[in-house]
Amino acid sequence: MNKNLNKFVIAVFTCLLITSCFTVTLQAQSRDSLVRVYNNETIQTFGRFFIKGDKRLTFGELKSDFNSGIAKDLYKKAKGQRILGGICTVTAIAALVAGAILKKNDKNGALPLTLTGVALNLGGFHFRNRSKQFLDRAIWQRNKEVLFGAKP
Repeated sequence: MNKNLNKFVIAVFTCLLITSCFTVTLQAQSRDSLVRVYNNETIQTFGRFFIKGDKRLTFGELKSDFNSGIAKDLYKKAKGQRILGGICTVTAIAALVAGAILKKNDKNGALPLTLTGVALNLGGFHFRNRSKQFLDRAIWQRNKEVLFGAKP
């Protein structure tokens, strides 16, 4: 009986050893594939540009990467806020230039145009900042979906 018990213990120990080695191997493969997906499929932000794998993308080139409802909606909001920010900035520059020209020619209206230009520039800053926040959320959501397959 003692011989059978020894054989049983050895068999159980061998099974546990093989199972633990197999499990460690599976975890390593899973981790390696996750790192590969992270390096090649996620989007990273670098100033005005975005990196996906070894490609440098612009804001407009990101559109095709946002497929899910949440990420796509956030990208659309970011794009709308970015457009408003651009319109405000261009209008602010025009008002500031017009104000400078009026001041140089000693005409009335220079101060209101200058103040309008400053206010529009602040509005443009606000819209560009909100655009960045929406885009950061969209990228975060997309990266989460790519890495973990989480689709709401």
